Amino acid sequence: MEHFTPGPDTSRALRDALGRYATGVSVVTATGERGPVGITANSFTSVSLDPPLVLWCPARKSTRFPTFRDAGHYSIHVLAADQLPLCRHFARSGS
Repeated sequence: MEHFTPGPDTSRALRDALGRYATGVSVVTATGERGPVGITANSFTSVSLDPPLVLWCPARKSTRFPTFRDAGHYSIHVLAADQLPLCRHFARSGS
């Protein structure tokens, strides 16, 4: 697993990672008042490399939506094919 923070020094790594992601499923996590929360998202896509921007679309009706709306930061975890149980967990439960 590779981890990096988007910025001027990692623009090539970001471009390479987003170029390999045709479509798939991701888990988005954030920390709220009650602790960490996650949600399964298949709406993740790149928007821009400069500045580094991505898009994901949570359902406003989700009980977890307020946590993501109010979060100052969140993380997007791109899942591998063998991580279906993790995908299903966050689709049903946010913790």
